[in-house]
Amino acid sequence: MTPDVVLAAATWGDLGTPRTPAGLRALRRALHPDVCAHPRAAEAFAHVTGLYEGPDFRLRVATGRRHGPGALLWRPEPGFEDLADVADRAHRALAGVRHPGFFSRRGAVPAAAPPAAGVVVYDDGDASARWWFLADFPRLDARTTVWVAKRLAAATAQAAEAGWVHGDVHAGTVVLNPAEHGLRLDGWWSGVRLGERLEVAPTAPTPPRWLGGARADARLTVAQSAALLLAAGAPAPDLADVLRRHAADPGDPADLLRDVDQVARRLYGRPAWHLLREPDRPPI
Repeated sequence: MTPDVVLAAATWGDLGTPRTPAGLRALRRALHPDVCAHPRAAEAFAHVTGLYEGPDFRLRVATGRRHGPGALLWRPEPGFEDLADVADRAHRALAGVRHPGFFSRRGAVPAAAPPAAGVVVYDDGDASARWWFLADFPRLDARTTVWVAKRLAAATAQAAEAGWVHGDVHAGTVVLNPAEHGLRLDGWWSGVRLGERLEVAPTAPTPPRWLGGARADARLTVAQSAALLLAAGAPAPDLADVLRRHAADPGDPADLLRDVDQVARRLYGRPAWHLLREPDRPPI
């Protein structure tokens, strides 16, 4: 098995190798830098150990669906209904931060048998707000990437203040309001308390140490946010260098915000309002 195949795996199951001590030893022998000449052999050697010790399944839930003005509806796949409780606990905690920037829970989870059980609806309480998933937008231009990066850093800091780590930041869990430069995080099924280990393997690109069982902190969300911005945006080369650094070896949210702001001021001068064209589809 090549290092490229190993590094592309998000869980041990993706490797197609028995999850046994013998299976781990065989892969580590094949990938050891003293034996394997591939330039990423050492990285793959560390990653395969992380996969062995990490979560053994991916989180597969429905993406949020529009559910009336300003609202999102989430429905877990069968077998994951208990994750609705995780999302609820996270939202209750996030509602208490000083500058809340997250969806609030509206309505109870229906007490019905699966698959109806676990359905959760969140909204922002403002029927006039116009929100879209990041996935609804074409590739973000360089200036838009800057303001999204700043607001993702702020949302990450708010979540950490409330004691939570999102766990899976991607284009289906980030929601934007162009008219107000607003950004919200949703899809807290994958959330964990600060200092806990991930319960499920994220779909977002994630450094191996957290896949391998390192305790979650805000740097995990910074890494996922930086990787998302590289994929969804077209940052200027200097900003792309900052994002690549934080995707691989992230700092705290304040570090990301500082680094992005320094590059943006050097490239564009003082902060200014940057318009983002709304998608040609109905908002949330």
